[in-house]
Amino acid sequence: MTGKTSQLALAIAGLLMMAGSAMAQSTATATSTANATVVAPIAITAVNSLEFGKLIPSNYTATIGLDNTRSDSVANNYAKGTLQTATFTVTGEPSFTYVIALPVSALIATPSGTVKTMTVDAFTVGAGAKGTVLSSIGTLDGSGNGDLNVGAKVNTSQAPGAYTGTYPVTVTYN
Repeated sequence: MTGKTSQLALAIAGLLMMAGSAMAQSTATATSTANATVVAPIAITAVNSLEFGKLIPSNYTATIGLDNTRSDSVANNYAKGTLQTATFTVTGEPSFTYVIALPVSALIATPSGTVKTMTVDAFTVGAGAKGTVLSSIGTLDGSGNGDLNVGAKVNTSQAPGAYTGTYPVTVTYN
């Protein structure tokens, strides 16, 4: 090979290498990471039952407020026995918010014989000692704990007897 041929061959080889490099730069790949955190499940536990106390068999309503007091639709009505809001403990991811769903109504009934029922309705909810509640939205405290107080109204018009029943209180992460 002569000097000119050799220079020409080197120039062509350089051009081919540059063309190959330009093609290699038309595609690039990078990687990233994917992350997820699974939070503590939300849970609710009933602690104390809703107690309306002793009622006179008459056509009136008795409401247990969130402050454990009872107000009756009839003045000077009999209010004895245990008066208590229902209390619930909520646990889950610290500082998370949750929605509280209360029933529209529930029935309480005598346990046997000729079954008689009374309607419990007008459920209300408020905060207990831990966490916060605003309307139907609760917030767990920094340890993942919250307390709920639930009050309601019972419509009394039945014969004497012990009436009992259940109702759902549902919490869902917001």
